[in-house]
Amino acid sequence: MNTDAVFEKLKTSLGACYNINICNDADFLKVRCDYFEHAENFIVSRKANLWSADSEEFMYIFNVPTLTKEIFLSSIQYVESDWNNHAHIGPGHMYTYITPLFICENAEKDAVKLLKKYRKYKSYRFSFWGWSEFHTALVDCSNEKIITNRSGKCVRKSLGRIIHNS
Repeated sequence: MNTDAVFEKLKTSLGACYNINICNDADFLKVRCDYFEHAENFIVSRKANLWSADSEEFMYIFNVPTLTKEIFLSSIQYVESDWNNHAHIGPGHMYTYITPLFICENAEKDAVKLLKKYRKYKSYRFSFWGWSEFHTALVDCSNEKIITNRSGKCVRKSLGRIIHNS
């Protein structure tokens, strides 16, 4: 399976739940997928609101021929500066997951090592306003492997279902 086929599978599958935004801002960035969810519970009328929670996810899909350490670091730097422009942090915010996803033919060992060890977590107002967490993922088409950092295990399962079961 090549990178273009994987990218098209992901784009069509994620389009069912995510808002797909075509991007030409950064090198190798193809799309940004946005997901917003609002949940609330109330008694009798909406004025008697017990609780409400807003959840957000942003997935940045990069299509790279070979993932190098330099490409990984510059892409992460772009994502770290961009996702705040789209997030809604404040009262009622529960969580924001940010997932830079790299689709490549092959990856250098240094880049894979950085991807696996990458960790960024931030809480807002002692978690009263929720938290944000980075899940990094890599789809290596030459080995047909999906590699994630520790917090991205849930992403690995979802990507596996999308890529291998279609």
